[in-house]
Amino acid sequence: MVNANPIGENLKRFRVQKGYSQKELCADLCSQAEISKIENGLNSPTVDLLQQLAVRLQVPISLLFQEHTDEEKFFQLDRFLSDLLREEKYKEALERIHQQEKDSIVEIDILKSYIKTIIDLKQNRIDFRSAASLLSNLLIEKEVWSQSIQLFIRIKMAIANMYSEQDLFHLTESVYQELENEIEVLQSTIHLNSLLKIYFNHSQILEYQGKSEESIVIAKKGYELCLMHNHTFLFGHFYYQLAHYNEHLGEKDTTLQKQYSVAYALFHAFEHDVRKKMILRMKEQYLLFVL
Repeated sequence: MVNANPIGENLKRFRVQKGYSQKELCADLCSQAEISKIENGLNSPTVDLLQQLAVRLQVPISLLFQEHTDEEKFFQLDRFLSDLLREEKYKEALERIHQQEKDSIVEIDILKSYIKTIIDLKQNRIDFRSAASLLSNLLIEKEVWSQSIQLFIRIKMAIANMYSEQDLFHLTESVYQELENEIEVLQSTIHLNSLLKIYFNHSQILEYQGKSEESIVIAKKGYELCLMHNHTFLFGHFYYQLAHYNEHLGEKDTTLQKQYSVAYALFHAFEHDVRKKMILRMKEQYLLFVL
């Protein structure tokens, strides 16, 4: 079915995702009534206005023109290929990629190149350096950041994992730092989960290398971000890292009891059973209660 008002619906969807009211979005650009008419398909915006709105929303202007079927097509292919990767059905995944003709949806072509590179690495057709180089070139040549920030993050995280698996932690740290800088500048809640995951992975890599002081700086950023947005994702993990660091500094038992107990309660509340059992096994002496 053809969407009769793709621009209006996309504009509203991105406005809501970014947390803008109509009044905030139109400030210094047009009237609130104009935005309302565009979203409801009662008015056609000029290209200049659309460009200004796209800049404010931090999305490529092309996304305002795309019909929802494009987005659905991307996510359907992504889920299909990702499932095959998890099941190590590489042959089937490659067959699906080759069956898919060059698509007008840029994100789909980026996804296919990314998945194919990962499969080539998994099947030892290329080494990790070649894979990392191919993915880095993909980010540049396809201008992935401007096409899909989420895909950009995903590919950069894959590169970081490649370096980590080879114990090239200085390169892993560099990738995480670049990602943090780029996402923090956006000040967007849309990529909050991704940023928290990057903070967590970064702090874990630093801790693994014995860089406790650097690790806790990153963990605190994650902890404070969770508090700022009342966000539960990874909150218990960051809280545990703070407790572990304070134990390393020789903090009082009363402080450690409170912090480890809170982390334990958070893992219990959000059903992180593996982490919950880990605290029970390793830090039981500090727990004020057992659930």
